Amino acid sequence: MKKNVFLGILLLFLCACASVGTSSYQNTILPDEDDRLGGTGIESTDIRTVARKMAVSILEVPEISNAQGIPRIALLPVKNSTRFVINKDIFTKKIRIELNKNATGKMRFLARKRIKDILKERESKREGLFTSSKEAQLLGVDFFLTGELAGLSKASSGHRSDYIIMSFQLIDAETSDIIWEDAYEIKRVGITGTVYQ
Repeated sequence: MKKNVFLGILLLFLCACASVGTSSYQNTILPDEDDRLGGTGIESTDIRTVARKMAVSILEVPEISNAQGIPRIALLPVKNSTRFVINKDIFTKKIRIELNKNATGKMRFLARKRIKDILKERESKREGLFTSSKEAQLLGVDFFLTGELAGLSKASSGHRSDYIIMSFQLIDAETSDIIWEDAYEIKRVGITGTVYQ
């Protein structure tokens, strides 16, 4: 009996020691909540707001809203001209997600970044390795969605100010006309020291 009590206490002690060495503090918050880390750069709230605003704006473009058939759109890389290191294509991806979620049947996005995999699969189907319910042609792009992040930064005595404009364009793939353009702007002032990744 004493042996079992001793083993039980020892086991509890070892578990407590193990959890102390491996525990970490973590707090999950919603993407639109302030993380209280400060900084003057682009926040998750900005990305979500931009995506919603741009998706609504794109749907109002006559070439989209009055289109005969379903326009095909491909994403082009976003140019980042700000001082911040950021996954710049997160903006167009989030806009695409918003449009695919809320504008079913109004447009289609083409997976150009996956073209090698698509061509390989098509070839396998045509060689009889896989079956296909239809013999489809690869569709061409009607419009390209792209954007640019531009900024103006100032710093003095440990304080910093950042003005950032996030602009996006829908470009006609046949004529190169910019058929739509919209932007979202922010300006933040804070203390230097926050690192964005």
